[in-house]
Amino acid sequence: MPGAFAANLHEGSRSEILADYLFSTWGTVTPVRLQDDYGVDLYCTLSDRVGHRAVVSDYFVGQVKSTADPWTLGDNTAVQGMVKYPAPLFLACVDKKNAILRVYHVTPRFYVRAMGKLPNRLVLKPGQEIDGKFIEWQNGEEFSLSAPIIQATIADLISAEKLDALEKVFKFWVQIDRENCDLARQGLHRFRMPPSYRVNQRPDGFVGEIGYAAPEAEFLDRGILTTAEGAECIGGQLARLGDLGGALRAALLVDHLRKNHDHLFKDLPRWSRVRLPGDLGMIICEGLNKALSEEGDSNYLYRGIEEIEKALDSNPLVKQFLATNSTIVGTATSGSTFNGTVGAASSVPTANDTNNNSEGVPV
Repeated sequence: MPGAFAANLHEGSRSEILADYLFSTWGTVTPVRLQDDYGVDLYCTLSDRVGHRAVVSDYFVGQVKSTADPWTLGDNTAVQGMVKYPAPLFLACVDKKNAILRVYHVTPRFYVRAMGKLPNRLVLKPGQEIDGKFIEWQNGEEFSLSAPIIQATIADLISAEKLDALEKVFKFWVQIDRENCDLARQGLHRFRMPPSYRVNQRPDGFVGEIGYAAPEAEFLDRGILTTAEGAECIGGQLARLGDLGGALRAALLVDHLRKNHDHLFKDLPRWSRVRLPGDLGMIICEGLNKALSEEGDSNYLYRGIEEIEKALDSNPLVKQFLATNSTIVGTATSGSTFNGTVGAASSVPTANDTNNNSEGVPV
């Protein structure tokens, strides 16, 4: 009606202005138009000063809330949108009564993705403590965001010295989130974050890692394709640089993945007609066949590499390893380790949880 407006939306927009002010100190901020709001409020960049110019160094998005109530995603579609979002994502909560802005990491999204099967509901609970800790697994749907990574008052927002200090903290967390986005995009079911941290302080560099040690085969598909692509590319480059031993080992890995997971490759144009494509296949296959030329016909392109595979499989040490370590298959460890020390700060899924094949390893 004329002369009236939506009070709740107005309160939310005031909160976004405060977050906008903070983030725009470190780069650019583009608010999302109301009619285009699909779950994030601010498109942001980080920048570095180079002479008289500011050069964009990274990208992230922010969701802003005018309360500290849990951030609830009530259905699987919303959960997928959050979990699979391809860029660093942060939650900003504005306490207008006390004039405090708190910014939180949203790392639990990587936890549920690492476990393979996404829940139908996700509840993220912002905390107000000073000391933060590694994500604790409860029921796969509810997670504490623990302490904020940044907490700023109005006085902080007008202090250049304070903003400079907070920028260093925030850039660290953007980098952590970026690395976790990269792991997810590559199909690697693991994530990393500091085992502990304190609000407004850059963590000391120790990083904990949790992953899915023995997932169902279907969850490995993207990781297998990524591994094959990386090994083929780097293997070919190593060969050109003279590291033929490294290139040969890369070729053995790629060939193993091709033969054992052919269904993943058969419809991909680059892989569908050639077992070992690119420089790696050409250098290794032709080189091995040339070495075999005195022993008989080597017109079969893959004769050389298949001879290497046969020799490897028949090696006594390899045969003993494969026989004595077969019990490893299908098992997983449950726990989290931070740089060699078991981390009591994290609780991972147990046998009573839906996904219990978590691994904790030092980084």
